[in-house]
Amino acid sequence: MSNIHKKAMEAVLQAAELDIVGTLEEREITDRNSEDGDEAVLDVAILHAYRIFVRICEEQGIPADADLFAELADDLAEELAGEEAGDDME
Repeated sequence: MSNIHKKAMEAVLQAAELDIVGTLEEREITDRNSEDGDEAVLDVAILHAYRIFVRICEEQGIPADADLFAELADDLAEELAGEEAGDDME
C-alpha cells in the first residue's frame, strides 16, 4: 500500500472513530464490546463504505445505485465467508 493510500485510510478510520463515538452516545450504549456496540460499529462501517462508493461513482460519472451496493456487499461477504470456511478446513 502506498503512503498516500495509508494516509487516506488513516483519515477514513479517524472519521469512522468519531462517528462510532457519536453513534454509541446517540444510542446510549455504554459497553462498546456488547452486541449493541458491535452493531453500532458495523453500522458506521457500512455507512462509510456506502459513502465511499457514492463518491467513487460520482467521480467516475456513473450513478450510485444503493441496490447495487447492497448486492456487491452481499457477494463480497459470501466470498469472504467461503474463504474463511476454507481456511478453517486447513
